[in-house]
Amino acid sequence: MTTRRLFFALNATDPLAESFLPTLKKLKINADKKEMNMKWVPPTNFHITVTFIGDTDVNEIPKIQEALEDTCKVFNPFDLKIEDMGAFSSEHEARVIWLGVQNKRYLNELKQELDRNLAERGVTMAMELREFVPHLTIGRLRNPKSVKDMISPFKRKSFGKLHVNEVVLYESHLHGNFPVYTPIFRCQLAEETESLLELSASF
Repeated sequence: MTTRRLFFALNATDPLAESFLPTLKKLKINADKKEMNMKWVPPTNFHITVTFIGDTDVNEIPKIQEALEDTCKVFNPFDLKIEDMGAFSSEHEARVIWLGVQNKRYLNELKQELDRNLAERGVTMAMELREFVPHLTIGRLRNPKSVKDMISPFKRKSFGKLHVNEVVLYESHLHGNFPVYTPIFRCQLAEETESLLELSASF
């Protein structure tokens, strides 16, 4: 059986590729001074994970695309604020550095609808170990380190807004010790009329 490691995400290359680059340069300089073994996510790979599916039989991909298309039909484009900076699992023992993403109700509704459409088609999703917290990973450490001093100047800093008008199905594969993401299917959100969910909410 041939499998692919799949997840749904929002592409965040634009506008962050420009608005965040000066900050990214400063972070890289600081990390080099501290001799941190950091792997930075290229701006062309910036994304916000919505649902992680995991290792999936390639024969399931048509059903996954169908679930995404059905979801996108009932959601309109929307904006998300990008602000703050933090780390998982903590600033004192960081493996991942991230930018904060507005946890908007509309985004949560989109995720819930997408997950429901996947489940209805019998697509098995990887179990999520924690509550959905939208974020944008910008760097990974090979070994846990404190990044508190490095990221503190950028806490609560605003990096603008992301205009969400599509959801992307990505494949993740390892290149050395770090993941590389490849988009394999894109689906536009509905543009022309009010979404069905918005219409139903008005009654």
